[in-house]
Amino acid sequence: MKNIRYIFEAIALWFAFFVFRMMNTDMASNIGGWIGRNIGPRLATSRKARTNLQNSFPAMEDDEITETLEDMWENLGRVVAEYPHLKTIIHENIEVVGEEHLEKIGKDSSFLVFGGHLGNWELMSLYFNYRIDCPVSGVYRAANNRYVEYLLQRCRDPDGKEGYIPKSLSGAKEIIKKIIQKGRVGILIDQKYNQGMPISFFGRPAMTSTSLAQLAQKYDLPILPVQIERIGDECEFCITLHPPFKTDGANEEEIMLKCNKMLENWITQNPAQWLWLHRRWDSKALQNGS
Repeated sequence: MKNIRYIFEAIALWFAFFVFRMMNTDMASNIGGWIGRNIGPRLATSRKARTNLQNSFPAMEDDEITETLEDMWENLGRVVAEYPHLKTIIHENIEVVGEEHLEKIGKDSSFLVFGGHLGNWELMSLYFNYRIDCPVSGVYRAANNRYVEYLLQRCRDPDGKEGYIPKSLSGAKEIIKKIIQKGRVGILIDQKYNQGMPISFFGRPAMTSTSLAQLAQKYDLPILPVQIERIGDECEFCITLHPPFKTDGANEEEIMLKCNKMLENWITQNPAQWLWLHRRWDSKALQNGS
């Protein structure tokens, strides 16, 4: 029964992507945003996002929280509709700030990239793989539905340039192999990882993977922070490469706290562009952090 459900889910997503692909990029993004804004806030999962917002911005008024949630759903709807157009967007719909920081590292050097689920987060790996030809393997959580997973990967890497590495035991081995071969790896650090470390995030401990810090320490790699921002309510983006840094003897907790603080700052600039639906904080993290 589960396989049948997965097939129907994939057919629905394929049809949605087919329809959005028939539109131009801006139209697809606008319609996706309208759908997200009008349907998303009515879903039960929106209550989790509201709680996360209230706890992270206690001074935010209720009407501002409601507006932020609506904007968040609009952004998420746009992200879904933009999947069939990612290759076009990365070439035609972005401005880039801070490329001099990459030049200092060297495009042919091995380094780590970190970001979060901001703006359209899929553009991080596409920027390196399709815009500047500096291959980066993005680490991601594979969809439970293997048919949906196939569709998403076709959009993320349409030409099969670099590929993505799923979070798994075999994926961990692939990451290490990639680094040993002087490759580059990109990680989104803002999802809960139960086996991680409770690191402060918006003033509360959040179970955080320390793999970024461990890799940077073990292989003496620089970390390049990459921020993705949607410009206004359009299918236009700014990709900002922030100054890279090395671990310089810091421990895992200190490194990840620094990364979390940077991510906090980016989210505070554009709260509606972060995916507040994540169960980022829970009782386990609170207990471990107490």
